[in-house]
Amino acid sequence: MVPSLQDALFDQATVELHEALSDLAEACQGPLIVRRRAAHRRSVLVDIHDHNHLRPINRFQLEYAKETVGNRDADGVNAAERRRPTTLTAYAGTACQHRYAATFENRDPLEVYEWMLRVLAQNGGVGV
Repeated sequence: MVPSLQDALFDQATVELHEALSDLAEACQGPLIVRRRAAHRRSVLVDIHDHNHLRPINRFQLEYAKETVGNRDADGVNAAERRRPTTLTAYAGTACQHRYAATFENRDPLEVYEWMLRVLAQNGGVGV
């Protein structure tokens, strides 16, 4: 199956987010580890680097959902207008449970990175 142009727009936005968050995590040398992105996966996973596996927040999942305002066909994320998705949904929790969710409308990776650090500090005791 050949991916559509709309799929390519979502893939490109996800790749850019992954690269920006990876750069931030490397520069900050903090507790966040951006995981390698699997092919054709529209989410980025970020894990916490520490040995407290019982922490209530140990993973973030970031994704561009097609039905979210800013990402829909009607918002220009289509073959005609070719706009990339602009609204990112971030989940904080564990592999099996989302405890918190946030929406970012401007795709600013720094804002997302800072949110992850705040959530982690408030819920896990890791100093950031």
